Amino acid sequence: MYTLENKLEKSSFYAALNKLLRLGLIVTNILVTLITFAAVISRAFNMNLLGYEEILIICAFWLYMIGSAYGSYEESHIKADIIIIMMKEGFSKDLLGLLRNTLSVVLGIIFLFWAMQLFQWNIINGQQTPVWRIPVTVAQSSLLFGLAIGSFYHSVHLYNEIKRFYFKWIKKIEIDDQLNDRKEV
Repeated sequence: MYTLENKLEKSSFYAALNKLLRLGLIVTNILVTLITFAAVISRAFNMNLLGYEEILIICAFWLYMIGSAYGSYEESHIKADIIIIMMKEGFSKDLLGLLRNTLSVVLGIIFLFWAMQLFQWNIINGQQTPVWRIPVTVAQSSLLFGLAIGSFYHSVHLYNEIKRFYFKWIKKIEIDDQLNDRKEV
């Protein structure tokens, strides 16, 4: 049987990127929790944590976008695939899955382009937060990071889907699909 092994997914770069995302999720989640906890405690003692929202928003932006990228890695992000789930196995279902993955890559790249334009606009205009004067680009760089990493993972998944489709329907080779086996674990 033919296997659909992807060398990139077995590389140390891929593993390191996955570990970086997990670490980022842990750190930003802890920061959001601690900042929110400190704000609640300070209110209980009638203390003012001036500008904590600015730091909280930065951490929340990063948490959300790192989570988005990690969801792309796991393929656990929100997908519009109710039709694919309800379809019987076959050519049409596989073709629709290929189309879905292609659209994910295309839309991810378009959104990444828009995020770059927004980032550049904020650098040019020197936008800052009102209290701490933190550049807005600190929070919005998370958009670039999340969309770049998410688009990378979507590209890897698209490559795997093209390869699976090609060997299943064009070459007509029986496939021992390690990619699906890995997802089930």
